[in-house]
Amino acid sequence: MKAEKIKILFFIGTLSSGGKERRLLELMTYLDRSEKYSMFLVTKQTEVMFENFQKLRVEWVSLSTKKLTLGSFFEFFRIAKEIKPDFVHTWGSKQTLIALPYHVIFKGSKLVNSQITSAPPTIPPSERLIAKINFHFSDVILSNSIAGIDAYGPPTEKALVIYNGLNLNRFEHLPDKAAIRDKFDIRTKYAVIMVATYSKNKDYERFFSVGKALSKLRTDTTFVGVGFFGDDGTIFRNMSRVCEGNDFLRPIPGTKEVEALVNACDLGVLFSNAKVHGEGISNSIIEYMALGKPVIANDAGGTREVVLNDWNGFLFDEESDSFIAAKIDSLLNSPEKLALMGLRSKEKIMNEFTLERMGAEFEKVYNNCLFRQKS
Repeated sequence: MKAEKIKILFFIGTLSSGGKERRLLELMTYLDRSEKYSMFLVTKQTEVMFENFQKLRVEWVSLSTKKLTLGSFFEFFRIAKEIKPDFVHTWGSKQTLIALPYHVIFKGSKLVNSQITSAPPTIPPSERLIAKINFHFSDVILSNSIAGIDAYGPPTEKALVIYNGLNLNRFEHLPDKAAIRDKFDIRTKYAVIMVATYSKNKDYERFFSVGKALSKLRTDTTFVGVGFFGDDGTIFRNMSRVCEGNDFLRPIPGTKEVEALVNACDLGVLFSNAKVHGEGISNSIIEYMALGKPVIANDAGGTREVVLNDWNGFLFDEESDSFIAAKIDSLLNSPEKLALMGLRSKEKIMNEFTLERMGAEFEKVYNNCLFRQKS
């Protein structure tokens, strides 16, 4: 007699693009290999940017409205009541809050809360209040960084850190680097890339300002800023105006060939707006590392847990654009150090950030919750 499958209901805002979205996709990819689970996904938007999602055995339901409203509580309750999941696994503070009525009424369903995906310098009072409510009712609270735990301060007896895990198959059989450079019109010897979202949380202005400073030192390096729009496209248009007339600065809208594009570059950069946003573990950074790239990033948040200054990259705080440009110039002038830092990055991913390691840790959380329920 076959054992009954464990039902997991995932709830996230969207699967369009972003770090936590990629992380959930990787988790579902891992769990899909097993016959133990029945997976269900609820989102508030119907757009899915990840092509391989369609290959997964996941039943997908979209809420009737894109914005989360009072009606979303009732709609999610109805969906969950019909599915009767063993776990509701939420990916966002609003999603967790909306899931609480079902969790409170149907106590047999465990609430796994993965809302901590960043490590902001300050948290608004309203957001902190919602987090406190969510944490009180959650069975387990998961963060993808130690810095996130420190920032939000969930109850220690419920909190765990599970680092992001990458499906390394994504980085195999990539297109030829020269062909990708040609496709994206990268004509210089070197290329420096920043992959993020064009939003207020990411500091593309600083990225391109460093590029301008570097172009005064050398004319063989292109700065490529690629990302989907986190607004109506205003930030991207502003960056396009900033870069106009400088052939070494290249803003590019989001692309599904991001892995191939990173692979064709030499350095990976991620600058965040430190006043409003603190990174947890950035998927962009660990993807740079998986492709053997040294990393340039803010000296803050969870980034310190993956990038070690002057070991596999450089971390900066308030240093000037010209200072950062000089560091990059020095690194590009030292091919041996560039290659060594890239190798260290890749080895760290292989040892600590694999999909197998992450998936096994999530499974352990599910199993422990089930064991406590039966005991």
